[in-house]
Amino acid sequence: MKKIAGLLVMVLVMAMLLVSGCGDAGKGGATGEAGKNEKIVIKYTHGVGTDPSDPHQWVALKFKELAEKYTEGKVEVQIFPGGQLGSEQRGFQDVQNGVVQATSLAGNNAAVFAPSVGVYDLPYLFKSREEAYKVIDGIWDDLNKKMIEESGTRALIWFDQGFRVLTNSKKPVQTLDDLKGLKIRVPQNPMMIGAFKAWGCEPVPIAWDETFNALQQGVVDGQENPHTVNNSMKFYEAKQKYITDIHYKMWIGPVVVQEKWLQSLPADVRDALIKAGKETALAEREFIQKLENDALENLKKNGMQYLGAPKDEDEWQKRAMATWPQFYSKIGGTEILAKAMQILGREMPK
Repeated sequence: MKKIAGLLVMVLVMAMLLVSGCGDAGKGGATGEAGKNEKIVIKYTHGVGTDPSDPHQWVALKFKELAEKYTEGKVEVQIFPGGQLGSEQRGFQDVQNGVVQATSLAGNNAAVFAPSVGVYDLPYLFKSREEAYKVIDGIWDDLNKKMIEESGTRALIWFDQGFRVLTNSKKPVQTLDDLKGLKIRVPQNPMMIGAFKAWGCEPVPIAWDETFNALQQGVVDGQENPHTVNNSMKFYEAKQKYITDIHYKMWIGPVVVQEKWLQSLPADVRDALIKAGKETALAEREFIQKLENDALENLKKNGMQYLGAPKDEDEWQKRAMATWPQFYSKIGGTEILAKAMQILGREMPK
């Protein structure tokens, strides 16, 4: 009987230990303390390669550095470059669905899900980098509110790759008349297509991965992209000879996160990530200007002729801005645009 009683006591003790252990595991690990010390993992994806001089990868690395520093190691940022996890639009959807926590993409791709981001696609919204940064900083919070309403996401970072400039293989373009007769490749973007049509040119929408061959084979005469892109793509090897520094559109893109996920984080971590995002955006502005200057110098070294801004740029701006009203419904209305124009001290076309 004593042996049986002893066995019963041992069974009861083991059962109590198992119940206790299960209770701790339910709190997030082997013990409650271990659960509290687990890192918050941020999966960050983008569609460009691992070259640290590329703006997408540079921004990802800088954000990783600052986010891990300001959260004192509570956060680990894992970067998945080169489209490993899918296209830019797929990345945005994965953020919405909580599959990944952050992704960077072009503004026009983000606008598919958050139409208000399309405000940055309006031609000649600003003519200088200074104007662009003034607007980005001035409408940041207002645009985030709209993005949250439209897509459940917010921009943690806004970064740029410079103004899109015009290149072509045929002739120097210094006036609108020079543009006539040229076939220019553009993205499948209604606002960009509308601008070129307003300038008397017939734009040709071509997929990005087909652009180099289209230029090289003479399917189109030219294209428009920032100096950094023109340099990295070596468009001087695709018959491009002339560069016209039109200021009709700056490449601007966000790093987006899901708002619900961000708000679920401890307040100190959330604040640290927002701080890291803002500082990354400011740091990238210095980085991109040097990169842009270096890229232009290399384009010139490889035989391209830099013509500067068009002589009649005011007319380019006038005609392009006249197309705005037809796109107001596509950018979620004029609320954000009106604030941007107020910052710039200009009238909104009606």
